[in-house]
Amino acid sequence: MFKVYGGPMFAGKTTALLAEAKKLPEGSFVFLKPSIDIRYAKDDVVSHDGLKIPAKVINTVRPVMPKINPAKTKTVLIDELNFFPYKVIKPQLQKLLDQQIDVIGAGLLYDFRHQPFGGTLQLSKEADRFVELFAHCDICGQPATHSYRKVLDSAQVLVGAKESYGACCEDCWEIIKNRETPIVATVAL
Repeated sequence: MFKVYGGPMFAGKTTALLAEAKKLPEGSFVFLKPSIDIRYAKDDVVSHDGLKIPAKVINTVRPVMPKINPAKTKTVLIDELNFFPYKVIKPQLQKLLDQQIDVIGAGLLYDFRHQPFGGTLQLSKEADRFVELFAHCDICGQPATHSYRKVLDSAQVLVGAKESYGACCEDCWEIIKNRETPIVATVAL
């Protein structure tokens, strides 16, 4: 089984992965995270609301999965799929699936320009089950489908959290997408 959670920043993707792990018997799963994601902890997967679990760290350019014993490990959970190029991560995930190991991943579907980000979008189309999650728009409070960047930086990859990113709905995205000054918006929900 291959399952993917996708959505914008602050939609609860990592929280959903952590909830999946809680349903699994202890010792039956391995949690993986990309080496680039050191926002909250180096060796733990941490949600924006502070929930965490120990993880094995893998390189984003040349991901090498840790040795996994399929007799013991039944599920591999991987956070931040968006930091892995599709052509690099797909063969690694396929090896796990070929060993009858379930894979559950999560990541941003699109970057702050609404361009596909890493392998998440393509993997979501190939998953046995895809769950799209939504945040709340920082500006109007409606369901958010987009991530926007609060700081002016044109690089696709800028690892950050609330200090650098927000979430917005389609209508608000149309207003802020071509701005030339940072947006700092907060709505009381």
